[in-house]
Amino acid sequence: MIRLSSHVIFCMRLIAALIILSVIFLLHDSVVHAITVKEGDAAPDFTLNSLEDEMITLSKFRGSIVVLLYLKTEQSRSLEAMKDIQSLFELYRSKGIQIIGVTAEAGERESILKVAREHKLDFPILIDSEREVYGDYGIRVYPSTVIINKEGSVAYAIPGHALSYKVKMDGRFRYLLGEISDEELKAVMTPQREVKDEALLKAERLYNLAMTFTRSRLNDQAVITARQSIMAKPDVAKSHILLGFLLLEDGEADEAHDAFRKALDLEPDSKDAQTGLGGALVEKGELDKAIAVLTEAASLNPRSQRAFYELGRAYSLKGDVQKSAEMYKKALEKIMHKHIIPSALSRCE
Repeated sequence: MIRLSSHVIFCMRLIAALIILSVIFLLHDSVVHAITVKEGDAAPDFTLNSLEDEMITLSKFRGSIVVLLYLKTEQSRSLEAMKDIQSLFELYRSKGIQIIGVTAEAGERESILKVAREHKLDFPILIDSEREVYGDYGIRVYPSTVIINKEGSVAYAIPGHALSYKVKMDGRFRYLLGEISDEELKAVMTPQREVKDEALLKAERLYNLAMTFTRSRLNDQAVITARQSIMAKPDVAKSHILLGFLLLEDGEADEAHDAFRKALDLEPDSKDAQTGLGGALVEKGELDKAIAVLTEAASLNPRSQRAFYELGRAYSLKGDVQKSAEMYKKALEKIMHKHIIPSALSRCE
């Protein structure tokens, strides 16, 4: 077995670290910078042939805002950028914005034409067969989007195709057209993060904890935690529903009834709340009301086994053995059909 000295091991680790850092640096550089031409510099002029064999010169568009999209047609990010640019072109062409696609794929003319037809692109796509634009602009990333202002200078160079590409491109267009201010552009480029609802987050955490206690059959802790969840955020229906089922488990029909009523005030279409309310009415002996509520809860509800179970109890208490058996059978069929284990009949599921 070959043993390496500590000095050799240190050198090997140092070399590996330098290689990793170099790769990270190169990747970071390629992501941050789309081209080598700096923003504010004059955009290099060029004349290229389009897919339709038309010679197009950049400088002839002086006085307009020009967008160069350098792309690879077989790359999904480039295709997404093309679709976004096309939809923006339809909005802004009448305001003097010109779109130009550029690709170095000289031997793929037919495939590029096919892509253009499929996506209904009506801006010119130029063939950079000698990689003139590629070299003069220093293209580093596919796709790269270069926005040239009316004076012929590079205003923006955008690498890749981020999720915010279309929104931010729209903001840049509006800013260059004088439609929005610096501050408004800044708001588009760096939108404010949504303010988190701390009360809702706390209520969610407590609800999840209450559910954990429920599954462990620790009902006392579950009831306390469900109440805390409601105190944190009173307008969350599912916390009231959970509390209602827990109270039913403890035989507290009146409180359970109130909890389900509150849940239905918040979510009138909640089948779970209706089922729970029906169960509370069964416990309270209001059987006709219970049957009406549970029948509605069972309709159009894919998980209606609990509603049918409660209906079975209601009819049993009314002395209608045949109807009770029918409801219990439906509950069982729902369980077997959905492959739900019998514990799903738990009052808190």
